[in-house]
Amino acid sequence: MTDNIEKPQQITFDVTDRCQLRCITCSKWKTVASDVISKELTTEEWKKVMLDLRNWLGEGMWFCFSGGEPFLRQDIFELADYAHSIGFKVASMTNAFSIQHLYEKIIDSPIESLNISLNAINNPTVHDFSRGREGSYEKVIDAIMTLKKLKEEKGKSLGINIATIVFPENVEEVIPLVEFVTKNKINGIMFQLLDDKESFHGYNYQKGCNTMGYRMPKELRTQYSNMSKRMIEVVDRLTEMKQAGHSIYNSYEQLHAMKIFFDNPDDILKEIKCDVGSTNYAIDPYGDVRLCFNMYPVGNIKENTPEEIWNSTKSQTCRMMTKTCKMYCRMLNCNFKGNFANFNKSFIHRLKNKALKVLSGNP
Repeated sequence: MTDNIEKPQQITFDVTDRCQLRCITCSKWKTVASDVISKELTTEEWKKVMLDLRNWLGEGMWFCFSGGEPFLRQDIFELADYAHSIGFKVASMTNAFSIQHLYEKIIDSPIESLNISLNAINNPTVHDFSRGREGSYEKVIDAIMTLKKLKEEKGKSLGINIATIVFPENVEEVIPLVEFVTKNKINGIMFQLLDDKESFHGYNYQKGCNTMGYRMPKELRTQYSNMSKRMIEVVDRLTEMKQAGHSIYNSYEQLHAMKIFFDNPDDILKEIKCDVGSTNYAIDPYGDVRLCFNMYPVGNIKENTPEEIWNSTKSQTCRMMTKTCKMYCRMLNCNFKGNFANFNKSFIHRLKNKALKVLSGNP
């Protein structure tokens, strides 16, 4: 037990493992819906979690609905309404594959930031390939543009953001995606590098990974090697674009970490000490709590309060393990404290970048 651990800064509710896609970057799609629906936390159980978190962390905290596909839960808007009513700020991820009938509800809901997965803009087949379903690209573009139009017509402030995973087949899509975001006045974009797909697993069939004895799969190392030289050039261009005022949410520190990683993936284990154990708090569909998505649970909210779990011996052990973990995910988004805040403060972010642009002499 400890009395001096700071409270978590990044809260994630993985409300379901269910998903309609079969992404090459993920393995959650292995989850069989009929096997898990009855095991997921109920509406009332999620509400209790929220209230416990509010009583512990206070009002004004951000959290994100994630999954799987959060909008497969029929109570997602009830949960968002409740979170808003007790003082939380609500964000959500979506693959946008089955939300066409929900556009109006999303715009009228208290969800303040919607992060939509899009892996290509010039070549639709690249996006569809990465998502494992034909027609996915068309649905994502329709969601982005229709939600943007509705937002403007109704005078709403929903932040519409793009979330992109970078892998060998879409490296040349990275810069065009930033240009698409800027041209269409979308709030912003965040990039995440390809990772071991078993890192994004359904918790019903895989509780965690062997993070201390982890070895990068040979296939994954080959993919990194094949894209390394070009990705270093792309990251340099992203840094320039961010300085010029394009709304790229990845911090400069993370962009630098990407270059270290692609120069030699093993260097990232020495250069960056993982800090997720001191910042992150994730609750899976079944109530298990993790400080790291890959590690094993440190408790279950059906048995203890969120604060008790955070201060438990298991959590302390997990924090120590993150310092010597052998996985390469430490250059990903969850290990950079500024990213989550930036993802939900696009106006301030753009204003800061504009100021940097003026100060650099390139107005």
